[in-house]
Amino acid sequence: MTVYSFISTILSYVFTVIIYVFIIFVIRLIYLDVKKMSRFEDNSIADEACASLRPTKSRTEPTHPLKRRYNIYGEAVIGRSPDCDIVINEGFVSQKHLIIWFEQGEWYLEDLGSRNGTSVNGKRILNEVILDPEDVISIGGLNFVFET
Repeated sequence: MTVYSFISTILSYVFTVIIYVFIIFVIRLIYLDVKKMSRFEDNSIADEACASLRPTKSRTEPTHPLKRRYNIYGEAVIGRSPDCDIVINEGFVSQKHLIIWFEQGEWYLEDLGSRNGTSVNGKRILNEVILDPEDVISIGGLNFVFET
């Protein structure tokens, strides 16, 4: 066996492993997407209220582009983790930063123990708060307007 055939054999195994890792990664992404969408297919939130968060002028410039609007159907966990309902990929956003949910005719917001905290209308929150339309929610340096 020559050096070239040995290197060729090793590289073929390496590329095979890379292809399998890529396939597993794609399957995982599809699974997470289906898992997230499956909660919309059952009728558990069909009659739930809908709200949204709209990014507005902030103190800091986001390093990743933000959507024009983030819709909330009944409940949404917001954070940097791919498992969150609303993903904001910024360094100062915790993995699971906050949760917003609808209960008994009111929208609530609670910080989930994030390192940098959450503010509503400029006041840092320590407990759950009731949200009103046009409240400004600050996550680190980013501001979002709550809309119903």
